[in-house]
Amino acid sequence: MEILKDLFDEKIIEIINIFLDNPEKQYSLTEISELSKVNIATTSRILNKLIKKKFIKSIVIGKIRVYQLEKNEKTFALEKLLKKENTPLEIFINEVSKHPRVKRIILESKQPKEAKVIVVGDFLPTDKINKLCEKIKEEHNFKIFFVDISENQYESLKNFRSYNLESKTIWKKPESLIKD
Repeated sequence: MEILKDLFDEKIIEIINIFLDNPEKQYSLTEISELSKVNIATTSRILNKLIKKKFIKSIVIGKIRVYQLEKNEKTFALEKLLKKENTPLEIFINEVSKHPRVKRIILESKQPKEAKVIVVGDFLPTDKINKLCEKIKEEHNFKIFFVDISENQYESLKNFRSYNLESKTIWKKPESLIKD
């Protein structure tokens, strides 16, 4: 994957990865731009190039245009080339961050066969997180120990310099998705 980033435009790789990560999903132009962190004009040019090359298809629903991964030999080959195997910690982050009440994930420490994380949010599904930790342990022989704390506890701990929680944050809910 890193070799390809050296050979090809990183922006194109980022946009293609969005589609490869969720091939059934349809994305709007602004959604792709936000997820890839590529400006809208460049995203539009890249999408048009990918449509011409038959990697992406454009679908018009009413007055809205959405984009989806094409299912053909080209995209299957591209998926084999670009798809990376997620680490157990990445699997944990991807699954836990899907829950709407999770605001932040902090990596306290990491060893070759285990990690200790803090999950910040109110009324978290600790049973589901525990089951995910067990699944990761069985499938990847990697232990994840987690502690859940409320947003108020996080704000209080953040003031202690010895904890340095901001720098240990490995995932944070985007500000645009936080509802007051």
